[in-house]
Amino acid sequence: MIAISLNSDYDLEVSDGTLALMETTAQNQALILSMHQGELKEYPLVGVGLSDIVNDHDLDEWKRKITEQLEEDGQRIDTLEITSDGLTIEAEYK
Repeated sequence: MIAISLNSDYDLEVSDGTLALMETTAQNQALILSMHQGELKEYPLVGVGLSDIVNDHDLDEWKRKITEQLEEDGQRIDTLEITSDGLTIEAEYK
């Protein structure tokens, strides 16, 4: 998906005085994973709240939450793995 890009502070990315466009699938995934439900006023059910995964051993429930949220966003998930080394997501918009 090509859309307006955000910088690392989640502000609009501007390049040469123009809003920057880029492939935003990874950016959208990061926002959905990091937000907790209720943080986005217009869409209060959006958000996984991944920061809460610390010391939680129910990884299947986290996979379910992530899958549900990304599919609701219109993405098709090819790979979703949660290991002690990190999180791997391969998904794209339908």
